[in-house]
Amino acid sequence: MYLESLWVQGFRALAEQRIDITAPITAVEGSNGAGKTTLLDAVHFLASGKSCLGLTNAELIRDGESYFVVGGRYRTRDPVAGGSVSHAVQAMFTTEGRKELRIDGTVYHGFIRLIGGLRVAQFNFGSLFLVKGMPSVRRQYINLLIASCDRTYLEALSAYSAVMTRKNALLRQSGSGVVDASLLDLFDEQIVALTTTICAKRRSALAAVGLAMTRLIADGLFEPLSDVSILYDPRPISAESICAIRDRELARHACLAGCHLDDFVLLRGKKQLRDSASLGEAKLVALLLIFAGAEYTRRVTGEYPVLLLDDLEGDIDIPNLDRLVHLLARFEQVFITTFDVARLGGGLNATSVRL
Repeated sequence: MYLESLWVQGFRALAEQRIDITAPITAVEGSNGAGKTTLLDAVHFLASGKSCLGLTNAELIRDGESYFVVGGRYRTRDPVAGGSVSHAVQAMFTTEGRKELRIDGTVYHGFIRLIGGLRVAQFNFGSLFLVKGMPSVRRQYINLLIASCDRTYLEALSAYSAVMTRKNALLRQSGSGVVDASLLDLFDEQIVALTTTICAKRRSALAAVGLAMTRLIADGLFEPLSDVSILYDPRPISAESICAIRDRELARHACLAGCHLDDFVLLRGKKQLRDSASLGEAKLVALLLIFAGAEYTRRVTGEYPVLLLDDLEGDIDIPNLDRLVHLLARFEQVFITTFDVARLGGGLNATSVRL
């Protein structure tokens, strides 16, 4: 997978920018505030329809502008055609909340169709929250990882979100009158069925990611993390178990069971890294998780995602950085910021983009 060109307008720090990518590794350079992180965020947006920094669409619009545009052309493997195909994609969002997405000339009015097109694996300063942060951060990681490779998973997530929205709206009505219990029963049955499907796919994907972590460690690339593993053990639910907590749900006006409360645990030995890892250790474990996710993507789709690395050098010592550089040769394309490209040596083809 390869992003051939990228253009942005009115997107955070970037007033207007277009780049044509000519080398496998692109080092993004510039002074503080020039837009290095913004450029990588734009690539991430083309892959997910969301900012990798947790910003809303409205917050992505540059100050003084009334809209933003992010577009690009990427090349991907087509198993049916037996070769690669190129796609053009462009997303626009206005201050009035209007969304417009164009994929190869076809217009859509939502960004969810971006998922599964351009695929990325992204690391930045916030990635340590995969280790130290709340369960929602890890759910976002595994959801995007699977959905970018499996359209049926994305459809199941969308259906689950729709059922949750309807059920929570019904629960909120309990404060003003009697709630239709039979309708709640129907929603609970749908939640159980969709949770079963989603958790099964998460279990399979996390097992594959865990195996990829083990292989990366065995290759000597993350040797200090030889005792790191993933534990995923979702609590089983049924319509009966949800019904048993209905009074609590009515009191809180929210659904309290389902895959939206799911989590996986990163362990070092038997200790949870969320509680025990230093910041430097958490950053290295997060990198291992990102690279293992990229290996999962390659196994499922036959190609590596575009790798986005922002602020890689902070908090990671030189021996570990040197090991990580060897991984870059596996990827067809890498974007990297705040990095001394001299570390790449003469064996890797790199170019620089200055903002």
